[in-house]
Amino acid sequence: MLKELRCNKLIKEKLEFKDSLNTLIGANDGTNSIGKSSVLMLIDFAFSGDDFIDICSDVIDNVGILTVEMDFIFEGVKYSFSRNTNDYKVVQFISGKETVEKTIDEYRYFLKKHYCFPEDSTSFRGAVNPFTRVWGKDNYNPNRPLNSFPNEPYLKIKPNILKLFSFYGDVKNLEKEKTLTEGKKKILKGAFNEGYIKSLTKPEKKKCEKRLLEVEADIESIKGSIETYAISSQQIVNDENLKLKSKKDALLSSLRLIKNRLKRIEDNLSYGSSVNKKNFEKLKTYFPNVDDSKLAKVDLFHSGVTKILKAELREEKEILEERITVLEADIALIDIELTKSLGIVDKPLGLVDKLLELSIEDKELRDQLRFRDVKDVVDSQATKLSKLITEKVSDSLKSIEVTLNLTMSEYIGRYYTDNPVHPEINLFETNYNFSHANDSGTGKAYANMVAMDMSFLEKTYLPILIHDLIVFSNIEDHATEEIIKVYCSAKKQSFIALDKVKRFNITTQKIINERKFISLDSKNLAFKESWKKIK
Repeated sequence: MLKELRCNKLIKEKLEFKDSLNTLIGANDGTNSIGKSSVLMLIDFAFSGDDFIDICSDVIDNVGILTVEMDFIFEGVKYSFSRNTNDYKVVQFISGKETVEKTIDEYRYFLKKHYCFPEDSTSFRGAVNPFTRVWGKDNYNPNRPLNSFPNEPYLKIKPNILKLFSFYGDVKNLEKEKTLTEGKKKILKGAFNEGYIKSLTKPEKKKCEKRLLEVEADIESIKGSIETYAISSQQIVNDENLKLKSKKDALLSSLRLIKNRLKRIEDNLSYGSSVNKKNFEKLKTYFPNVDDSKLAKVDLFHSGVTKILKAELREEKEILEERITVLEADIALIDIELTKSLGIVDKPLGLVDKLLELSIEDKELRDQLRFRDVKDVVDSQATKLSKLITEKVSDSLKSIEVTLNLTMSEYIGRYYTDNPVHPEINLFETNYNFSHANDSGTGKAYANMVAMDMSFLEKTYLPILIHDLIVFSNIEDHATEEIIKVYCSAKKQSFIALDKVKRFNITTQKIINERKFISLDSKNLAFKESWKKIK
């Protein structure tokens, strides 16, 4: 628990706190702008919040950098810290005369650990932030009480609720499994996109299966023919021979490309020759009116270009012819290797080639079908996991609904004794609804929100509540008196701001004064001075 807060900029430099209710008392005449909300925001700052920096920037502008020292008591042991508004991402951990500088995240982890947050819990601020309802934070709309800020998406609110009620563990495990499955889908998609394997549609899969049957039949037929030459088909279709066949196909492809390039170079070298003149004469047979002079100019142009590039073209021609010789030699060597491997001198090498070709196609078809089957399994698993997650989340939210609605009804029954209608929360997959039933009064709506906060404080590991004056301003006095009693009976700390205390009964006034950590009015301003008026 937070035991003490010290700040030399405050009118009361040391604030001491009790283990349940702690009250900040405002003026009896309801004077505003005396610093009530700013002090509550400073307490939130002690609990590792950052909102003080923006919401209370006027305080920093007028009184300067604030240094806050805070003491916590956990299991009878005191822990001291210091944090200032100038470098608020850093916290000083104080142990005796030794001070260690740590990050705000390390401080939040310390609080989370010593407030005994369970495994798979939300972050410390994730738990606390929605329930520190202080003027300026805009999280005190009684119709949207789960929002930390007005437009907070339910996508963030929902997991936070599940974590607060310790329902997130099972969902987390399913989501991990789904993430792994989505990773597999991504890998498969990458393989398809890069062309390593062909992605088959349903019609293509049927065609692939049909073609595989045809290939299998052809292979069996060829195997039968090969066996008549006393050659083992297993001897032919092995990894080494398949590699040789694939290598040979690649060399043949390269050979075709190079021969095409060689043909183009030879054509370029032939421009302007007698061959071209004969071709022109043939052309005139079909087109008698063709202009001889224009054809001659075209021929002359190409001849000129050819003369300029002739040396380069001849050099490239020689290189290509040399490469063709090398490729043909390599292909011949592969044929020799295949012949040696198979021991089929004077045997049907073409038949062997066909068998290897079909075997490669057989493997490709099987790979495509196998990848399609794997994709179907992975897609099915991802769909199944998504459904399981949805069902688990839905069941968990329904259980939380029941708990909250039952507990809220008990608190409202304590705040109001005239058989009041109870609020009801509905948690859906994509949104939530907080209903005030048939009582739409403003005061009752805020009381319903307080009942919800108290339900979270009781039923979850939420460690504290902070409620500013705005939470109570519209609630009837008699209901506020009962709410104060409930705060006192809680086993966790709450920090609230109230004014016009004399309007309450004697018992309530006594509780408020006994639980007071600071009193403020127009003569006792939180930060000793006012900057609200033009000087």
